[in-house]
This record gives sequence, structure tokens and C-alpha cells, in this order.
Amino acid sequence: MSSSSEKKCGPDTCGMLADLWRLMQSVKDDAEPELEALGLSSKAFFLLQAVEDNPFPAELARRMHLPPPTVTYLVKQLEGLGFVERRAEPGDLRKFRLVATEEGRSALARGRMALSAALGQRLGRLAGRDATAFGRIVRRLAGPHDEGGRR
Repeated sequence: MSSSSEKKCGPDTCGMLADLWRLMQSVKDDAEPELEALGLSSKAFFLLQAVEDNPFPAELARRMHLPPPTVTYLVKQLEGLGFVERRAEPGDLRKFRLVATEEGRSALARGRMALSAALGQRLGRLAGRDATAFGRIVRRLAGPHDEGGRR
């Protein structure tokens, strides 16, 4: 049943954001022991995951909405763990790309399993169709543009 304020103003978007935040935090909290065993914070894990599609630190900062010094700090952590290495960019010796090492790919696989298990427990509360729809909706909403191509 909808409240009269919802009819006037639409859905409780701030409430939805708060619920999404709590969901993300609880999933990260449940996966944290496994990530910590790998030497990773959740930010470092997600940065490592983003390296495949965004191998340049400036791209990572934009993609992850992080300040460049934070990305630099996390990259140094990942390098120290042996999870990424810097490689010169052919044709531009001032630029380098990040590449996940075999150890980094293994850490990613373990971290993904831990996060998937934590989210999977919560998705288990939904019917199969609802869980599939939830995934599709989240991907659509998290994308950079709506159907009209606007930001």
C-alpha cells in the first residue's frame, strides 16, 4: 500500500539508496575475512577487478570515482602484494598500464567467490525470477546512460 507522500513525490528514492548501501555494506562485511586473508581491502579488491577493463590509473580513478592519490596508494598496495605490475605503454614511454599478475587473478577469483557467496545468501531470499530481475535492474541502473543516451 502506498503512502500519500509516495503518490505525490514518487518512490522513496533516498530510502532505496539507504537500502542499497546497507546491502552493499553487509555483503562486504561478510566477505571481509576472505578479502583480508588475501591482504585486500574492499576498495583494493574492486580496483584490482577494474584493472582488466581500465588499465591506466587515471581511468581507474574516473571509473571508481576515487581521487587519483587514493588510486596511487591502492596500486602501490596491489604491486606490493604482487597482484599487479606496471608495463610501459608502447609508443608513449611516459605512460604505463597496469596488468593483473597470475597471483592477482587468483586473488580476484577467491574474492569474487567470497562476495558471490555473501550476495547469494541474500538473493536466496528471492524467487529465482526476482533474483534475475534484480541483477538486470541493477546493471541497467548502474550503467552510464539511460535509454535516451542521457547521463
